[in-house]
Formats: sequence, structure tokens, C-alpha cells
Amino acid sequence: RIRRSIRLRHLFPVCGAHRAATRRSDYSRITLSHTSRHSMRAVLVLLALAGAAQAFVAPSARSAPKVVAPAVFDDYVGGQGAFVKDYNFDPLGLAEKAPEMVPWYRECEIKHGRIAMLAVVGFITAEYVRIPGDMYQGMSVVEAHNALLKNGPMYQLLFWIGMFELIVTIPAFVATQNGERAPGDFNFGMGFAPKDPEKFKLKQIAELKNGRLAMLGFSGMVTQSVLSGHGFPYVY
Repeated sequence: RIRRSIRLRHLFPVCGAHRAATRRSDYSRITLSHTSRHSMRAVLVLLALAGAAQAFVAPSARSAPKVVAPAVFDDYVGGQGAFVKDYNFDPLGLAEKAPEMVPWYRECEIKHGRIAMLAVVGFITAEYVRIPGDMYQGMSVVEAHNALLKNGPMYQLLFWIGMFELIVTIPAFVATQNGERAPGDFNFGMGFAPKDPEKFKLKQIAELKNGRLAMLGFSGMVTQSVLSGHGFPYVY
């Protein structure tokens, strides 16, 4: 019997080793199972803590929606089109480069538009109505300009207009840049202005567009008068 058991032990050593390996494998599986359970629990706990912490984050710390910055043209009228959408004609980008100067740009546009409207009326009126005096008779409007330069009255006009510019325009510029005065507002004729803000806005747009048209129109009238040598309507 002793010899038989020794022989069996010698014949089946692999079976014993296999049983031991199987036991170790089962133990490892049990250990890994417990480890994975603990890992899953830790992950769930961390996710729960992260969700709870997110609830206490200040609203300002969260990403705010993008806000489009207002353009320099938003506070001014004059970009309304008759047949197209609103437009802002600034091919050189002067308003974007120097937004602090936009009030003065608008002041200049309104002023030149008003002068051009008066110039159109005066240029046509001078074809039919002349002030008394031989020196103002028998010549075209263009020739009268040259004659006035030669005889001196045009220099008087230049002097008095220059004085007006110094006395009125410089203080107006300072007040406009300080925000104390709207561009082009001399408080003249406001008694005829509409009380309704929308109607007043339409009047402002009308003044701007008529002034722009007058600046182009007066340039064309003078050019055509010089080229053709004829008075109104300045055609060949």
C-alpha cells in the first residue's frame, strides 16, 4: 500500500499542481471582483460629488453667451436706404478707427449739407436776380465769382465767415465732444420740429439726405457751368 501511494504521488504530480493553480485563479478572480466593485463605487461617489459641487458654482464663473459689441453707427441716423437695407457708407473706416471723432464727423456732414443746400438755391437765383450795382451786371455766376475776387468784396465775405467760424464753430466743437450738445444742434428753428420722436427722426434723415444730394448737385452745377459756359440749366 505504501508503495502504491508513493507511485500514485509520482504518477499524478501535475494534478496537484493543477488544483493549486485553480485555487489561486479562483482567489484572484474573487479579489479582482471585489476590487472592481470598490472602483465602481469610488467612481460613482466622485461623479455625485462633482454634480453637487457644480450646483454651488457662481453664475459669473460659467461661460457667458457672446454679446455683439454695438457699432459706432447705432446712435446716428442717416444709414436708412430707400430701396435697400440700412447701410453705413464708410469705405475708409474712419468711424471705426476714431470713434471718438464720430460726433464731429456728423457735425461736419450736417454743416456742409446745409451750406450746399443754400449754395444750390443761391447759384440758381443769381442767374435771374442781381443786387444793384454795375459791377454785378452783365456776367455769369462763374464770372461774377472771379470779378468779386478781383475787386475785393469776396475777401470781406471770407473775413466775416472766418470770424463766425472762430466764434461759433470752435465752442460748438468742444461742446459736441464733451457730450453737451448734439451734432448740428444750434437750437435754431426747433419750434417747427415735430414733438413725436419718430417724426423728428424722419426730419433728421430728410435733412441729411437732402444735404448729401445738394453737395453732389452743387459740384455738378459748377462743373457743368464752367465746361459749358452757360447758365441754368447748365447744358450745352
